[in-house]
Amino acid sequence: MQSLNRIAYISIFTAGAISLFVVESLIPQPIPGMRLGLANIFILLVLLTFGFREALLVGILKSVVGSLIIARLLTPSFLFSISGTIMSIIVMALAVKYLKSVSLVGISILGAETHTFTQILIAAFLFFGKASFVYLLVPFVLLSLITGSITGMFTYWLYERTEGKIEFAKAP
Repeated sequence: MQSLNRIAYISIFTAGAISLFVVESLIPQPIPGMRLGLANIFILLVLLTFGFREALLVGILKSVVGSLIIARLLTPSFLFSISGTIMSIIVMALAVKYLKSVSLVGISILGAETHTFTQILIAAFLFFGKASFVYLLVPFVLLSLITGSITGMFTYWLYERTEGKIEFAKAP
């Protein structure tokens, strides 16, 4: 039964991440490629509650299924999304494990900055000249600081309300 509950919770978090990803794609972007990253709230909750593998699964499903729904699967934006998601989950997982004094908002900011940095690296080396990397980095890193803070605050708020309620779902 515990395994079924675990699957059910992960499925709910995955559905939430995909839903926010799709809804966020409908919001006009003042800067192309810049999103709030609200779907990452669910990914960070899964990372904290269940662990790295489950968070990676939710992140990949968010990118693949979400991109399929909004008809961007296997496009450059999909490549940016999935690579940024995977790298940010790795960095957030390392931060959760080794940087015990960093707050949840700080971990979210690290994830947002990693996501942005990964996307810009891919854009610079695969699609644009390397010089464009420098020009894009500053505004996107500053915006990621803001969006990572917002996502982190929402995550903290939700985590405080769910911690202990799904405690049984943690791996033995």
